[in-house]
Parts: sequence; structure tokens; C-alpha cells
Amino acid sequence: MKMKITTTLFLFFIVQIFFAQEVKNDTIKVATKTTVTTVTTTNDTINVTATPGIVNPKLKEEAKSLNSQLKSEKKALKEAKKKEKEQKDFEKEKNKFEKQQSKVASGEKSVRKIKDKLADREKNLIRNKEKFETKKSKGRLNSTQIEKENIKISKQQIKINKLEEDLEKAEKKLNKARD
Repeated sequence: MKMKITTTLFLFFIVQIFFAQEVKNDTIKVATKTTVTTVTTTNDTINVTATPGIVNPKLKEEAKSLNSQLKSEKKALKEAKKKEKEQKDFEKEKNKFEKQQSKVASGEKSVRKIKDKLADREKNLIRNKEKFETKKSKGRLNSTQIEKENIKISKQQIKINKLEEDLEKAEKKLNKARD
């Protein structure tokens, strides 16, 4: 067991060493021992320092051009980040709008479905009431059958009332989705 743990730790350290990143500092040195440009790969930045001890005008121009290049790159990076943020915000708003539209469509569909169901149940209720009245007027029903028919009609009316409540809820939800 001790051997397995030791071997595992040893392999872990070897993997860490293998994948470790090396830090590189590149510098350009002038004859007066003044560092003009420092490029650090880990930070990806360029530091330019100009000292009054630089005699060569080419190095001064190069330092100025590097400074201006650095400023323009920073400006371009800021603009790119700004555009990326605007694009992200646009996509977010677009997705939000599409989601709202799908909710509205779903709400309209459910309202339409409930209205259709309600209309069918009301037709059935009217039909059943007419059948009941015709049978009752002809005298074909005894008192227990009359009570059973009344219970059926009452149940249908309860279902219709429940559907009307569901319709109101669905319409409220649809109005909320539209806002």
C-alpha cells in the first residue's frame, strides 16, 4: 500500500513538472546598458522605457513607435471588448424576446384549447338538458331516473364552471406574458 502511494505521488510530480509553463523574459539591451523594451510572455504586455541616456535617434524613434503601437493595440482591444459585450447583450435580448414570444404563443394556444373545450361541453349540456326535458315531458322517467339525470347535468355544469375558471387563469397568464 505504501508503495502504491509513493509511486502515485512520484508520477503526479513528474506530470506537474512536464506540464509546467516556462516564463520567458526577452530584453533588448543597448550599449549604454539601458533596457529599451521588455516583453513578458506570461503577462503578454510590452513595457517601453526611454531614458535620456539613449544617444541613437533610431532607438528613440523605435521607442516612440512601440509606444504608439502599444496605445493603438490597447485601444483596439478595448473596442473589441466593447463590441463583444454589445453582441452578447444583443443576443441576450434576442433570446429574451424569443422566449417571451413562445410564452405568448403557448398561452394563446392554451386559451384557444380551453375555449374549444368549453364550447363543446356547453353544447353537450344543452343537448343533455333537451333530451332530459323531452323524456320528462313524455313521462318515460321515474323519480330515481330524474334524480340521476339532474346529477349528471349538475356534474356537467360544475365541469363547465371549472373550465371557465381555468380560462380566466389562462387569460391572466397570457396577459402577463404579453407585458
